[in-house]
Amino acid sequence: MAQINAAEAGGLQQALDALPESGGTVFLPAGKYVVSETIEKELAEGQHLFLVGEGRATVIVNENEEGADLLRIAGVLGEWWPDLKITIRDITFLGNHASGDALVVDHPNDTLVDACFFYGHGGKAIYLKTKGTNVTVRDCWMRDCKHAVRAENIHHLTLHGNQTRSMKDGQEQEAQVFLDRNCREVRVVNNHIAYGHHEAIILDGTAQHVLIGNTIEGFPVGILARNDRERDCRDMTIGSNYIHYGCGIRLEGQCNGFVISDNILTDCQEGAVVIDSADGTGAHAITGNVIRKSVYEGQGGIALADSVGCSVTGNVFEEVERSPAITAGPGGGQHVIASNNITKSEGEQIAVTDAPGCLVSGNLVNGRPI
Repeated sequence: MAQINAAEAGGLQQALDALPESGGTVFLPAGKYVVSETIEKELAEGQHLFLVGEGRATVIVNENEEGADLLRIAGVLGEWWPDLKITIRDITFLGNHASGDALVVDHPNDTLVDACFFYGHGGKAIYLKTKGTNVTVRDCWMRDCKHAVRAENIHHLTLHGNQTRSMKDGQEQEAQVFLDRNCREVRVVNNHIAYGHHEAIILDGTAQHVLIGNTIEGFPVGILARNDRERDCRDMTIGSNYIHYGCGIRLEGQCNGFVISDNILTDCQEGAVVIDSADGTGAHAITGNVIRKSVYEGQGGIALADSVGCSVTGNVFEEVERSPAITAGPGGGQHVIASNNITKSEGEQIAVTDAPGCLVSGNLVNGRPI
């Protein structure tokens, strides 16, 4: 396969334009590449692309201040399974608060974005759109970007080992990870999502994802799941995450079949797991979580609201001060609330109000069986 040196070709756009039909490697050696117009490349069937730089030493700067994107790559439009592989690795993408997205991949089938650095973009660091499958974004840094990753109709997506955060005197960020209603079988694992201004992760009417082993800290809402205009949000595993501050996990509207297990939720003063306006949906298993005040603003509990058929079992609560450890109703019901251990928490800690058919058994509150 061909190898094209972008510096020798006259720039990244020229190098991409020179890519042969069989594809090849476009190499950006160390240096600063300043652009003011969007760089674009539409690939054809069999035109594989390996776009690689030298990490922090290869810097592409978007100087556009009218919302233009930096780099747009398109796969084979209209196809789910083309013969096409895209790899983008070891490149620094710098933007400004008036620029657009850093990297847009349309139809990202068999695509890997690896060890790239994104800073200061007024849009999304990475935008995966239209449709695609078998996509991985791993070990990337995304700082002071309006959004980190937005995925629309992407199946078999893995987000692994990425880091996001806001910066002092930076822009106000929106949700950092957004999965739309048509995403399926997404794995969000081992990422560190830190100190944003709205939600860390939004699951927007989507289904069948795994969120495991992430560190989420400093957001008003850590994980927000909600129904969209036509369907529920469903079939999620949220496990072994560390979630600190605000509302840890919020299920808003019609959500079904969540497993929320083995997380540690600390200083979530607006609630550890909060269900709102469930409209009779539910069937969630909330098990084995540690929910406790650490050293900051206090801790809230688990609120089932009007959901139906949930099991809240084997959780440990300590110093829950902002609300009872577990509440249910009014509305909904048919819950199992059992074998929870609640310590160092004053007042009524298990409150079931107008939620019929609940089994409350074998709980320990400050050493007293309930």
